[in-house]
Amino acid sequence: MSMRKVFKQVISYLLVPLTRFYLRKERSYTYRGTTVRVNRGVFHPGLFYSTRFLLDYLSEQELDGKTILELGCGTGLISIVAAKMNAKVTASDVSVNAINNIMRNCLLNTVHVEIIHSDLFDKIPVQPFQWIVINPPYYVGEPKDESQFAWYCGEDFNYFRKLFPSLKNYCKSDSVVVMVLTKGSDVQAIQRIGLSHGVEFVLLRENAVLFDEKDFLFQLIFHR
Repeated sequence: MSMRKVFKQVISYLLVPLTRFYLRKERSYTYRGTTVRVNRGVFHPGLFYSTRFLLDYLSEQELDGKTILELGCGTGLISIVAAKMNAKVTASDVSVNAINNIMRNCLLNTVHVEIIHSDLFDKIPVQPFQWIVINPPYYVGEPKDESQFAWYCGEDFNYFRKLFPSLKNYCKSDSVVVMVLTKGSDVQAIQRIGLSHGVEFVLLRENAVLFDEKDFLFQLIFHR
């Protein structure tokens, strides 16, 4: 095994506990003039490239008046930026801490976002959204507490096995569904689960990050 690969494995192993240590205190983060507070235990949108990768893409889109659902909103930064672009935004998260965090950040940024505490689509009324934005937990493993919901998708990719069967119920034929994944996750396994439910992954762009890693932005296409 190469030294680079060993180094990457060590970094990946240490990443989550180091991040959780850093987030023992409340933090803040600013993206292009939008500042959010980051509650203890909530995924920090500035420590990793995935959130900024999604935001850079969404900032190029015409979202004025569009209905948008952000699944797994965390601090709510993506939802707040979209609301500032005059989108009609719904944000959800399974974490009560995250829900409290986005409520606070919406007040700080004086924007309106419909906020729903939900495990994926469980509590979201069936309705078509023009955009659905997903920055999922993609590391294999069982979350041990609420703060790990943003990281781990279950030992058998439970998050994705629950996501894909319901996703199409919230889309029209022209809806745009985007998902960000990283090279450090098992992208092929996630794609296979999607394909088993008629969901095809189309690569929109990729972004090189540290330690020879990459983020991938996919559009999800439904074969009905």
